[in-house]
Formats: sequence, C-alpha cells, structure tokens
Amino acid sequence: MDTKLFAFTLDLEPDYGRSGQYELFQKTRDIEEVLIILASFDVKLTVFTVGEVFELYPDVIRLFEKYACEFEVHSYSHDLRHPDSEFEIQQAKKAYFSYFQKYPKGYRAPEGRISDGGIEILAREGFHYDSSIFPSYFPNPFRYLFRDRQIHYHINSQIMEIPLTAITPFRLTLSVSYLKLCGFDFYRKLFQTYDLPEFICFDSHLHDFIPSENTFRKLPSFWNLIYSRNKYKGIDYCIEFLQYVKNEGYNFHFMSEIYDLNKQAIRKE
Repeated sequence: MDTKLFAFTLDLEPDYGRSGQYELFQKTRDIEEVLIILASFDVKLTVFTVGEVFELYPDVIRLFEKYACEFEVHSYSHDLRHPDSEFEIQQAKKAYFSYFQKYPKGYRAPEGRISDGGIEILAREGFHYDSSIFPSYFPNPFRYLFRDRQIHYHINSQIMEIPLTAITPFRLTLSVSYLKLCGFDFYRKLFQTYDLPEFICFDSHLHDFIPSENTFRKLPSFWNLIYSRNKYKGIDYCIEFLQYVKNEGYNFHFMSEIYDLNKQAIRKE
C-alpha cells in the first residue's frame, strides 16, 4: 500500500461562499483550464458539491464529470446559519441521488461548521464519512483547534472523520486559500522545517483559482483584504505545491479510497 497519500478536494460552492452568488459558473473555459492542469498531475479530484448546484448548473457538473471527478455533498444551499441541519443534509442527499441515482458517502459542512447533532443526522441518513473539521485556528478554534488531526471515528458513531490537514505544531491549514494568504515561499520553508504528514487532505475552491470580480467587490472589507492577497496566484501556487508533493513521493487518491483504506486498517487492528 502507498505510504504517502494525498486527497485533493474542491468545494464546489457559491463564489467566496456567498449564498446564491454563482458568477464563476459562467466561466466554463477557465474552469476547464484548471481541470486540465490538475489532470496533468494525475490528481484524483473529489468535489464536495452544494446540492442545489446539481439542480441549477448540471452543465458545470458534467464538465467536472468529463475529468473523472468524484462527487460528494457540501450541504444543500451553503447556508452558514444552518450548515448541518436536517434539511440541508437531506436535501443535499436528495439532489445528489436525483442526479447520480445513488447516494453520497461523504459530507463537508460549509466553513467546517459540523456539530455533534449534524454527525448524528449524517449517521441516520446513511453517510459513511465527514470531512468538515479544520483542526486549526480558523474557522472554529474553540471547538476544533486541538482535535485529533488523524483520521478517526466520531465517539459512539459509525461516521469516520477525515479532517482537513493542518501542519506544524502551530496547526496551519494546508489549502490553496492559505497558500495564497501566506505565500508559497513561506509554506516551502515550513515543509523544509517540519515533516509533512503521511496523509494530506487538501482543500480548494474555484475562487482560489478564478477570481469573481463582481462578487469580490461585494465582500466585507476584512474578507476583501484577505482574498486580495496573491489574488491571481492560486493556480501558480497550486502547481508548485503539486510538484513538491509528487517529488516527495505522494500518490493521489479519491476520498472514497481514503475511507476504504482506513476502514480496512481499523478492522485489522
């Protein structure tokens, strides 16, 4: 079995997470250019998709299907007030089934806002794993900062948690958004100082690669400042990072494969 595993995930959601804002979905040529670059690295892309996208933008789903992506769900409407409510989970599952004629296995809550109640709903609805937890300072430091960074099962639950990767003792999130915020040279120095984990769950969004200018201008001042950092460097930094991890011997896997491998490993223990 591979010893260094890499799961590349993309949250297919409204622009900058702003509910109802889907201007980026009109840029299908730009989206395909991103997918071509990822395919050139043999990336196996798992797309956590907002449920309403299956209904409103099937052409975008088909574009991702063209590049053999795997799909899971990311709530139904990306409503940050109800990120893991019964309605959001059930409707996302329903939209997924309507499109694929099968049920999703994995869930990711908007901004990682999963709760114990949400995990219970996922279990009742037949999900196999969750991948919401950022064991880092953002977005839920008081709840998840010191949570287990390894893949684990939730207490008294059959739901496996595959957390987003946070590196170094300072628990910095590893994602395209953070590569842009801090700069790739900064992260490269961290990689050279601290060992990367054997498994990496890496996160991204379309707006990391393709700015949505109209939505960008509508952002609150703080988020406008955050997203303005290295605004057009997302794909360049991603390429540098993919080259780095390939040189380090990582192999790409779908999230479903990561789930299956860990389920088998736990059974053997």
